[in-house]
Amino acid sequence: MKKILFLFFLFFPLLIFSQYLTGQKVFAKKFQEEVYDKSQDTYIQIKNSNTDIIVAVKDLSKDKVIQHAYINAKDNYKFINIPVGTYVCMYMWTDLLGKRHYNIDDKSMDFPINQIGGYVITMQKSIAGNLSQSAIKEEDFFK
Repeated sequence: MKKILFLFFLFFPLLIFSQYLTGQKVFAKKFQEEVYDKSQDTYIQIKNSNTDIIVAVKDLSKDKVIQHAYINAKDNYKFINIPVGTYVCMYMWTDLLGKRHYNIDDKSMDFPINQIGGYVITMQKSIAGNLSQSAIKEEDFFK
């Protein structure tokens, strides 16, 4: 019993401190430097459901991720100062069995010159789905 308690107290702090925070750039080494346009008062807000996710905002014309963030379950995050262009969001999450899933929105978001405001994406768990997405491969997510 003492051995089990010792192992519990040894590894419990690791579980607490290994969780990421909303907004954390967990793949900063895999993606290019984040891109912002301070002259654009634009955003993409993610209202997350009950699963931690990583969201990457991809510029379709350059085929590159411009911003990404870890978002905790039931938390919100706003990508700001989105440059002029057309974008999609890509999502990565891990299911209860530890398998990673990767998806991309089927619909794009346009940000014209001098746009003010943006888009709000509400993630909701449902059987039929509430956002049209397509599965992608891991290498497509990190491209």
